[in-house]
Amino acid sequence: MEKRRELKRIGLLMAVLALAAPAMAAPQRVVINKSQQMLRAYEGDRLVLQTHVSTGKEGKETPNGRFRAGAKYRMHRSSRYHNAPMPYSVVVNGHYFIHGYTSVPNYPASHGCIRLPLNNGNPARWFYHWIKPGTPISIVGDWPGSRSGRDSRSLTIMRARPVP
Repeated sequence: MEKRRELKRIGLLMAVLALAAPAMAAPQRVVINKSQQMLRAYEGDRLVLQTHVSTGKEGKETPNGRFRAGAKYRMHRSSRYHNAPMPYSVVVNGHYFIHGYTSVPNYPASHGCIRLPLNNGNPARWFYHWIKPGTPISIVGDWPGSRSGRDSRSLTIMRARPVP
């Protein structure tokens, strides 16, 4: 009888731990570096995704700052740019989103959003399913472009890779 109670206690403890595990998971955070045109996603200190991005072009720059992930939309349509499809969208701030796009060059080319590739393993989809509303997003850096004489063709395109 005593052994049966002990087994019930152990089972109850395991159930409580299983329910608490998601809350004990390492905190998520995202860093977008415009100088490198790179997005890095972390769980604690562990890098879980690194992929190239394309941020806002001259005159439509993506703002730097600290934000929190807002609403997520499997398919959003731009209210500013001819109802353009924006799959796997995550609101960053106002009309600025992180979303999937078919053309993601290794230089700023968007109207201010952060474009994620839909090909090469579809990091846009992976990111959309991974990120939770409220996740901190830091946007840093500056694209030097021709002002510093840096040629965007000399940059290395990083392939998206979830890191185990």
